[in-house]
Amino acid sequence: MKNFKEWISERVAKSMTKSFLPMSTRVKLHQPFYGLSDEQFLKAKIADERDVDGILQIERLCYNGQTPWNRTAILHEIRYNKNAFYIVMYDDDEPVAFVGAWFVTHEAHITNIATIPAYEKKGIATYLLKEIIRIAQEEDIAKVTLEVRMSNHTAQSLYRTLGFEDVRVKKGYYARDHEDALEMSHPLEKAAEETIYEE
Repeated sequence: MKNFKEWISERVAKSMTKSFLPMSTRVKLHQPFYGLSDEQFLKAKIADERDVDGILQIERLCYNGQTPWNRTAILHEIRYNKNAFYIVMYDDDEPVAFVGAWFVTHEAHITNIATIPAYEKKGIATYLLKEIIRIAQEEDIAKVTLEVRMSNHTAQSLYRTLGFEDVRVKKGYYARDHEDALEMSHPLEKAAEETIYEE
């Protein structure tokens, strides 16, 4: 067990790290690869500026050539938003999936998650969501939230399987077609406190 001074020192250091270091710098992936089969693995990494083109390529393949988050927006997120980070999945050098999230105060909000059609139904989205949930737990976040199209029943089913609950409907949420969104939330158990000290 730690003595009181050691415990306080560790807590202060952790708090200062959270205050000053960008999420993209301090986040570590639990498993930086994902196995599709016995011989095929995807590589996962925290995105930096070199991954922007790959993220845009995934968006185009998933959204009929559109980029809901354009180059300027994604570059700003990666370069300047210290509360945001992206995880990108590659098959060799081909970008196949990504997730973006904001970690603010007691909430982790998933801003976007996409897997290109050829790689759907292989568990990749589940892997990405579990990484976000795990990181949120390590950061003592109270809940993970997201929005999903009301028509996307497949995604809603996946989210519920992972512990997300329906919160409310947001009318006309999506700018391009004004479809409603379902807000969902995954409450997280607070990490158990360490044994404080012994004299």
